Amino acid sequence: MNIAKILLGLISALAAACAHPASVHADEVPAPRVAAHQHLNSPQFATISNLPTMDGGGLLRLLDQAGIQRGVVLSMGYSYGDERKVIPEASRDGLTVQENNWTSQQTVQSHGRLVGFCGVNPLRDSATAEIERCLRLPGMIGVKLHFANSGVSLRNPAHVARLQQIFALANARHAPIVVHMHARTGSPYGPEDAQLFIEKLLPAAPDIVVQVAHLAGSGLFPPDAEAAMKVFAVAIARKDPRTRNLYFDQCTVAEPSSTPADGVRIATAIRSVGARRVFFGSDFPTAVNPAPGAAWEIFKAKVPLSPAEMRQIALNIPPYLRR
Repeated sequence: MNIAKILLGLISALAAACAHPASVHADEVPAPRVAAHQHLNSPQFATISNLPTMDGGGLLRLLDQAGIQRGVVLSMGYSYGDERKVIPEASRDGLTVQENNWTSQQTVQSHGRLVGFCGVNPLRDSATAEIERCLRLPGMIGVKLHFANSGVSLRNPAHVARLQQIFALANARHAPIVVHMHARTGSPYGPEDAQLFIEKLLPAAPDIVVQVAHLAGSGLFPPDAEAAMKVFAVAIARKDPRTRNLYFDQCTVAEPSSTPADGVRIATAIRSVGARRVFFGSDFPTAVNPAPGAAWEIFKAKVPLSPAEMRQIALNIPPYLRR
């Protein structure tokens, strides 16, 4: 045998293997690479949520159990601006600052596995200053807005004008936005709000990722969220340039109580915008919201997507984590 040829063949094979590492087969569904919608429960916020503290180390243990590499932590800072909560008015802004600071500390201690989004109530006078300050903190790369918690309605012109300022500020700071756009229970919400979101807010942030949480709902994918997703799907299908950086997460849309019909509606909505635009997330670990690994198993069991579509969602990495 020609030893030189054998060695050359081995070297070539090794080089090919390095250039083309083994990948998951198309019909296999791996664990998600990223949990792109997660929350922590600080000692401070635990007094409001009445739930056990969950710090960054606790979340990392849950991600490790699920085989998930990275997590996106959305600060609960916005929640102190909710006027329905029994918090002294003079303390609200200071508590928001403290929560964002604590979230930054947790991301730093994760050694890069967790990134943080600054939480603010956009209607507070302090919101823009807090966004500017918080985005300078280590590990904080984006902005989390919660329309329902903050009492935002896109049918209110004053709210829209304020949000245009917030979106423009985030765009200027190259900070992605994760937004819970579903309005408060009992408030009008549906296709009109999705159209206003496209027409009024997305143009203010043309250069950053805007991630709409819960497939435009607030969990369990109610009919008004389904109707809003249809508006987004139409805009995406006609290649509306305003939707170029628009993404979604499927956080808590499928739960143990979801019916087969619910699963079909969720799958249809995901297909309508394209699985490549959908990220995995499991929200806040509670008795209602399971840990990331269990949430992924529930989603796979309840939503009748193909293995290739599930694989696409699992392998999706938000663009703001690729830089």
